Amino acid sequence: MRTTSLLLLAWAARALQAPRVRHRTCLKATPSNDEPATRKAVAAVASIGVAETAYLTYSKLTGVQGLCASGCGSVLEGPYAQLPGGIPLASVGLLAYAAVLFLALGDPEKTRKPLVALTSAMAAASVCLVGLLLFWLNQTCVLCFGSATLCFTNAWLLRSEKGSRAPFIAATVLAALVQFSTVAGNVALKEARMIVQPAVAAETTTPKQLFSPPPVKAATTPKAAALAKHLSAKGARMYGAYWCSHCFDQKSAFGSKAVEDIDYVECAADGVDSQRAKCDRRGVKGYPTWDIGGELYPGEKSLDELAELSGFTFKQ
Repeated sequence: MRTTSLLLLAWAARALQAPRVRHRTCLKATPSNDEPATRKAVAAVASIGVAETAYLTYSKLTGVQGLCASGCGSVLEGPYAQLPGGIPLASVGLLAYAAVLFLALGDPEKTRKPLVALTSAMAAASVCLVGLLLFWLNQTCVLCFGSATLCFTNAWLLRSEKGSRAPFIAATVLAALVQFSTVAGNVALKEARMIVQPAVAAETTTPKQLFSPPPVKAATTPKAAALAKHLSAKGARMYGAYWCSHCFDQKSAFGSKAVEDIDYVECAADGVDSQRAKCDRRGVKGYPTWDIGGELYPGEKSLDELAELSGFTFKQ
């Protein structure tokens, strides 16, 4: 009887173990039929990202005006567009996209985990950057949003791949918050020093150094002259900073004669005729920013865009 019971127990244990073996066999990682296609898609998206961020890095380093007319200038020229040491933030994106491209074209078994981790981190960084643009700088940047779309696309393409995501997402968000907080603190400290400097300068013999924007030398067209007078009559204002290249480009669009009719407000604390307090009260976050009819329109605008925003029709 005891022998029979032992045999029954041994048989039951073996029967219970069999499904586990089959279950482990079923879960063995094997490349899916559509994995090559997915990786090709990821590589294609990353290639676009490499081209875009390479252009943004080049624009930042050389000061060449970007293809994006609205918002991009204020973003690329601002303090949030670079890391400590003057490293363009776009260059980090360039390296990340290049790494994704390299991993996507590599051995799937060896590159699966780092590829999932990197694309997840890039998507998290894009969320932080888009949040900074929309809710802090109040800017719209087509190229910036395009890069974020590429990051989200790659993360979505690899959504079914197994790998660790949470630690890399958390680390990326934390690094972004530290970087943005540091830049915001430095900007606030600089502005505070600029406000205090006049009072200190009054007690010393060394005057505060002020900076003027470069002179506009472009010729004025009849349309630009008429539009400038129309904007002045409408009470429109242009908020800017002497160091902003896109502010200079905006003035150059009007020409040397018409720009004199534009109500320009200098927002840099160390600029000549600075009206920083007015810029702060109006909630200006980037330059240039147009105030037309009580509405703020950030970013460099074409003359046609300004005409449309202000209800101007040119009559020859």
